[in-house]
Amino acid sequence: MSVGLRLSRLGLGGDPGRSPHLAAVPFVATDPGGAGDVAVLQRARVVQCALSRVCGVCAQTLDRPLHLLGTASEADDNAFRLPPVHAACVDDLLAVLTAAGDGAVLGHEAGPDRRWTLVTTGGFDLVRPTARDGLHQFRPNAVVERRQV
Repeated sequence: MSVGLRLSRLGLGGDPGRSPHLAAVPFVATDPGGAGDVAVLQRARVVQCALSRVCGVCAQTLDRPLHLLGTASEADDNAFRLPPVHAACVDDLLAVLTAAGDGAVLGHEAGPDRRWTLVTTGGFDLVRPTARDGLHQFRPNAVVERRQV
């Protein structure tokens, strides 16, 4: 089953006309009406994922272990922009990130040769931004595994 079809079955289907390189939009990129743009993280959804402990892709309750996916520099800083996801949703999220190529995707600016790192953890701390337009950060604790994907 394709990534787009799996996400669409979860009610996360996006409009390929607005996002020509993707067929689906993860929960964390959707607005309350269900519309979304894979280039933008919706601040309200990020907070909802953190406080309600729901997956950033499928919006279902998280179980342990948790998985954080971000750039190599985010992993080095131990501060991720994307909320945690289920093990079963990692491939779907990675498909969205890699399909964007060097373009902007899910709150990450456009840039060449982006490499993604997966961190598996038992929990996380939410760090709220200090500036009004700043980003929330997810800091893993009790890291179980870290690998480049």
